Amino acid sequence: MIDKGRAPAADDRPTMLPRSPLREAAGWATVRVAAGLNACCGHRRDCGFGILMYHRVTDHPKGADTPTNNVTPQRLRQQLTGLLDRGFRPWTLDALLDACRDGRPIPPQTFAVTFDDGFENNLTDALPVLQDLDVPATIFLVTGFLDSRVPMPSDNWADAGSTAVPESSWRTLTTAQCDELLASGVIQLGAHTHTHELFRGRADAFYEDLAESVDVMDRKFGIANPTFAFPFGITSPELVDAARRAGVRCALTTRPDCVQPSEDPFHWGRFGATQQDTPTTLAAKLGGWYSPLARTLRALQRPLVSIVPKSTREMLLIRNSSFAFPAGQSPAESQPSPEAQHVDAS
Repeated sequence: MIDKGRAPAADDRPTMLPRSPLREAAGWATVRVAAGLNACCGHRRDCGFGILMYHRVTDHPKGADTPTNNVTPQRLRQQLTGLLDRGFRPWTLDALLDACRDGRPIPPQTFAVTFDDGFENNLTDALPVLQDLDVPATIFLVTGFLDSRVPMPSDNWADAGSTAVPESSWRTLTTAQCDELLASGVIQLGAHTHTHELFRGRADAFYEDLAESVDVMDRKFGIANPTFAFPFGITSPELVDAARRAGVRCALTTRPDCVQPSEDPFHWGRFGATQQDTPTTLAAKLGGWYSPLARTLRALQRPLVSIVPKSTREMLLIRNSSFAFPAGQSPAESQPSPEAQHVDAS
């Protein structure tokens, strides 16, 4: 059982080592090249559809550290408005799954929006934007923290739980708020496990945790076979098999790639949408240009990485907490992109 009466100590929360500045710079260079190709050549016909991944949606509280995994409400509106103006069509995740299962065609420039973790600000700050623009979305809930008054241990924002910031900037949704979201007409709910632990190499524990989450989704919301997204994006053949047995209808990853309709929905990737992203960069990701460039870059990096001792690589990661910023972006306004933080579980 989860102790909902005690805020986790800072040492209890998992931290992510930053990527090197070189890799961050290379990642954003790839995004810019992809944006140029998309502007020049348009949407790739063979790219399938794309799924965007958001987490927190809140304004930056004055005097606080920059919220992690965050997009402000204004930025969210700008991003989605820009995509709609470019001809992109928002579908629900369930509609995409149904179309792929039934072999029905999916129009070009189709995309879906998802939010991981189930923050309260998905209701207070994201929902008004989604309703105004008529953009549907799926929110993946960490069911063990429904109705909780303490931050999730997986929340690595230093100010989560602090009285100096609004509770809605870090608190998770309540059951009543989830009912309100479902009644909005634009929100679907999915599972994100029960505890959001690190399950690498722990397939049995993962199965039990996800099965409990699936049970909660059914009992509280009447959702018998929910959609699902892997916590931390960590996946493996064993975890995929466990997810199938737990009764979810898909298992989304953080692999930054478009989805082909014939692809197994237990391996679908998603593109992280960050505060730095503009409609132009998101259109390039969804347009199919980012992924092949990123794969080529990773292939070129591997021989270079292999000649550097592991101890040296780890030392550089720990020492280099900074990263390259897009033009005109200040360090205080920036955060590493989910693409740069993508966990390669292979």
